Amino acid sequence: MKTAVPRLPPRHVHRPRLVAALEAAAPGQVTLVSAPAGYGKTLLLAEWASRRPELTGWMSLDEDDNDDHRFWSAVLSALASCPAVPPDSPVHRLVVPGRPSQDPTFLAAVVDALDLVPGPVRLVLDDVHELTAPAPLHGLASLVRDRPPGLQLVLGGRSDPPLPLGRMRLDGQVCEIRAEDLRFSVPEADALLAATDVELSADQLRQLVEQTAGWAAGLRLAALSLREADDADQFLADFAGNSRAVADYLMGEILARLPAPVLDLLRAVSVCDPLSAALAAALSDRPDAGEVLDALEQDTSLILSSGQGRVWYRVHPLLRSHLLADLRRRRPDLVLDLHRRAADWYAARGHPVPALAHARQSGDLDLLAALLRRNTVGLIADGAHRALREALDGLGGRSVADDPWYALVAALVDIETGAVAAADAHLDRADEAWPAEPGTDLVALRVLVRARRVSLDGDPHAMVQVIEALAAAPDEHLELAVMGDLDRALALLTVGRTDEAQQAAATAIARARQLDQAYLVARGLTVLAAVEGARGDYRRMGELAEQADRIAPGADWQATAGAVMAAILRAYGALLRAEPAACLDLLAPALAFGERPQDEPLASVSAPAGALRGAALVDLGRVADGLDALRHARTESVAHPGMAATGALLASLEYPTAALSGRPDLARSVLEWSEQRLGPQGEVALLRAQRLTAMGRSAAAAETLRPVLDGSLEVLLPWTVVEACVLDCRLAVLDGRRDHARAALDRALGLTDQMDVLRPLAFGPAEVADLLTGLLGSFDVREPTARRVLHARFALRGSDRRVGLTERERAVLTLLPTQRSFGEIASELTVSHSTVKTHVRAIYTKLGVTSRREAVDQARTHGLLFRGTP
Repeated sequence: MKTAVPRLPPRHVHRPRLVAALEAAAPGQVTLVSAPAGYGKTLLLAEWASRRPELTGWMSLDEDDNDDHRFWSAVLSALASCPAVPPDSPVHRLVVPGRPSQDPTFLAAVVDALDLVPGPVRLVLDDVHELTAPAPLHGLASLVRDRPPGLQLVLGGRSDPPLPLGRMRLDGQVCEIRAEDLRFSVPEADALLAATDVELSADQLRQLVEQTAGWAAGLRLAALSLREADDADQFLADFAGNSRAVADYLMGEILARLPAPVLDLLRAVSVCDPLSAALAAALSDRPDAGEVLDALEQDTSLILSSGQGRVWYRVHPLLRSHLLADLRRRRPDLVLDLHRRAADWYAARGHPVPALAHARQSGDLDLLAALLRRNTVGLIADGAHRALREALDGLGGRSVADDPWYALVAALVDIETGAVAAADAHLDRADEAWPAEPGTDLVALRVLVRARRVSLDGDPHAMVQVIEALAAAPDEHLELAVMGDLDRALALLTVGRTDEAQQAAATAIARARQLDQAYLVARGLTVLAAVEGARGDYRRMGELAEQADRIAPGADWQATAGAVMAAILRAYGALLRAEPAACLDLLAPALAFGERPQDEPLASVSAPAGALRGAALVDLGRVADGLDALRHARTESVAHPGMAATGALLASLEYPTAALSGRPDLARSVLEWSEQRLGPQGEVALLRAQRLTAMGRSAAAAETLRPVLDGSLEVLLPWTVVEACVLDCRLAVLDGRRDHARAALDRALGLTDQMDVLRPLAFGPAEVADLLTGLLGSFDVREPTARRVLHARFALRGSDRRVGLTERERAVLTLLPTQRSFGEIASELTVSHSTVKTHVRAIYTKLGVTSRREAVDQARTHGLLFRGTP
């Protein structure tokens, strides 16, 4: 419906001069058709589009398109439906991310995909004035700014979009058609009246055009009134006023002259938009309602049919608003009854979301409660949390508090949207109202809700209890059983039972597909993605998380815990691929998720999301900000004993950043924290080896690293082994063991390719990067991986915190801000004076400076030193 070109009414008046004006737009120009309501913008654009349908994609915007995800999904759908876009075009494969208009990679991908279309493409965005939210407006501005030469972008609306039109006019980038152009001339008005079987004299016609100022809606409404008027001169003599007065007058005239049964039908259907013929019949008690609406569309253009098969009708918005307001004044009781009828009609046809909306507007709390109780499980399984929330609000807080079923539903909606405090309050109310003999469905719902609540804390001990409770829960509702399986799979993964988690999730997904529950399938895919991440297949992890985002039901998915989990996993994959900017963009839903009071963070979300954000900022050169974020994430996790892998992630990301940034005190505290938190794990051994390497104790570092490399010491993060291989390579280079260094590098490349983890090598030490560069051309099947690593490394070089300084050079650098002489620095580091001078010259060269002061300033700019470093 949104992407279909509106059908021209049978008596449409063609306007060749305006079509010619649209055709006259120069290549590369944006066409703007801007005028108040009723000037015929949509019909003009539809006529123009119908002349070359093979080149045109159409999108009718509405208020819902202020949801950024929905806006870009519709734009891509419009483009994909354009015949000029080939079936193999990348346009068909684009996936809308969580915050598309804030995602430079996505916006660039849209432009690049359009640029590859072999011929011209026209994209019409009608009713662009409906866009008011900052995000889609930013996205639209980006598309206008970066549009490829082959795209003709046409914007239609009641007001100008917030674009730099002044500059665009000066640069000749915009073709404009405005109200002055859209006004009907006398000949055009004559054609419009003739199409409605109205004949006026030349003077009468000229008078009407003057009074309406050529306003298309005014002329159409006047024509309908004139068709029934006994005296055209008398009608025109009483016709005066500005456009708003004219509109009010003509609306009244039209309604007054319609047959009473037709007017009653229009009033009855005004409570629904859009509506089908069957729904119109149910509301109006007229079996012929569809025929009446068809006739009104043919005769008046006040009704528009749309959708596949033209089975849905929409009353003109101005007319519908007038009718509904009039009905509320005259018969408020009838409005409530009509909403009740609409609720019953939708409920009988298995459409609970509109049924609940109309039940709420009917004021019938018994009906609302019955519909909510009957459809709760299905709505939860569909991810319709917004509809559930609105229905619960309609029942009122007292009703929810007194009924454990509704209290549990409210808690589940709170949990899914991250409102932990509210969820806990609703769980307490459910316990207070708990019956002496609860039904099995109530018991099953409570088990499920409590399992979801525990998952937000990420406590493995509580997760074990969840596994047992879910296994024992009754499963009379198939949807509840599937949701229970998914939560059990997540709990199994949390406590390290990966194979069982994979099996449980796969089984749940299969059952969800049989039930046609896209939301549950998406949640299951996120669990499978997490399983693959735990196994070290980060490429597959990202693919599954992307699948979840692609198949889930739009905006209702984006604000849920499942979408947040998918966002974290996709961001994690981007970070490991050495794509920090993409990581930050993907993290947006997770960072904005739920209520986060200072004393109660969502541990399962905030700690990993904060750590990934910190690491991405560091990789982009914002070291101080990144280190603060990493430290904050670790601090948040202290009071919430979550997954061991999360602790390993926090330490593995923060320790090297602190060590390489001249913060030995912080690095030491991270190491001590990891030893206490993780115990004898491979990640702890790696951090110890990194510390020993910085101290110049290469042999001890190699000995500490060996259990990680030979697998005798377990790792919590599979990519830890890649980091270990990189460090092993570096130690071999420093000790002159070239063959061993080559073997370690080969193993690191193999694991990099297998896991799709570029970060350890892309941001690895200079010695390893030099070796990799020197051996290019000799890696055989790993050659593409080696080149990917170097490409990633040099692509981020301008913002790389690691400016290629060796550990000794960094040690010297940390003492440069002090007043110590080179001799005193040499004594502190137990090296010779000449060695310090050599290191200082190397530092100057690498930082591109010529003095000690400049070196300190540059080091602070790069995040190699912090303000206050002694």
